[in-house]
Amino acid sequence: MVEGKESVLYALPFCAGTVTGIFLCGIGIFNPEICYASAAVSAAGSIALAGTAVLARRKTPALPRQAAVILSVFFCGIFCWSTYRIGEVSEPGEPGLAEKATAPAAVWLKSGIDSLPLEDYGSNALIKALITGDKSDVPAEVNRVFRDSGASHILALSGMHLALIYVILTKLLAILGRSRKADAARFAVIVGSTFFYSVMTGSSPSIIRAFLFIVLRETALLSGRRARNVNILCFGLTVQCALNPGVITSASFQLSYLAMCGIYFLYPYLRDMYPADVPVIRKIWNSAAMSISCQAFTGPLAWVLFGSAPVYFIITNLIAIPLTSALMPVAFAAALLHRAGLCPEFLIRGIDWCCEAVIFSLAVICSLP
Repeated sequence: MVEGKESVLYALPFCAGTVTGIFLCGIGIFNPEICYASAAVSAAGSIALAGTAVLARRKTPALPRQAAVILSVFFCGIFCWSTYRIGEVSEPGEPGLAEKATAPAAVWLKSGIDSLPLEDYGSNALIKALITGDKSDVPAEVNRVFRDSGASHILALSGMHLALIYVILTKLLAILGRSRKADAARFAVIVGSTFFYSVMTGSSPSIIRAFLFIVLRETALLSGRRARNVNILCFGLTVQCALNPGVITSASFQLSYLAMCGIYFLYPYLRDMYPADVPVIRKIWNSAAMSISCQAFTGPLAWVLFGSAPVYFIITNLIAIPLTSALMPVAFAAALLHRAGLCPEFLIRGIDWCCEAVIFSLAVICSLP
């Protein structure tokens, strides 16, 4: 079977079923009769089709069995949305146990960032937004600069932030070596740390998407299997929609998965188009190829949703992503050291300079015709 084909055969029907459920049950006004009927019919249809496929496994050709499985998964999508709509009304969302457990850590981290003695408090607000996703204190002018330059995805907490944490943890844990116990310990630390961060920062759809991808990739590595990008993408999409069907209407969710499609399917081809092997130039080329790949898939939807698309997105990402990727771990370490009374002055001044460089660079890009 073609790599990833089996995962596509359940991911796409499930999402199609979820979208069908949206049309049947709606998003705004709750109609209990339609929702309950949709849930009952879809559950019965899914069970009947799955049972038919299993019982007729040896008696029917592969194509009819496969069609029955696809339809069963499609009805599962309708059922998930129908029950989600019922639960949304009968049990209004409240902070869960995980959110309550991580709330003190979030408050402690935010206050630590606020206490950093930076020259401009706008820098504290910028760092807090980058690390925790709390943009409440970011000045309006800084928000505008990020939005107009096409760097909103950097200021808003996204999968990119969790991916950075994943890379840092992977490099730090490389000292454990390669053994069964070391792999298990690495899996526990990475999954536990990224889960804690995901919940602490609000569990946005793009953050949860990144967390699921990390779990799936680490599970594959732990079990000695190849982590296939298509399977991770499709399985993560299905699990996230099954756990919370409402995310399918979120722009953050849609843009996050489209960006990953660009990274998985277009980026490798663009990356390999550059023949030279000059390290510095190759890194610039790879960064530009990554930006083009993401924008090619997210740009049309962003235009439909927001009515605009960044013109200088390549320049923006080439400048802003390296600066903020360096700023976030350094600022996080500085906040911890400052809490302990050990933060050196040169580190504070370096953070100040980096924040000013990010804002100044984006402001220059905004001024371009």
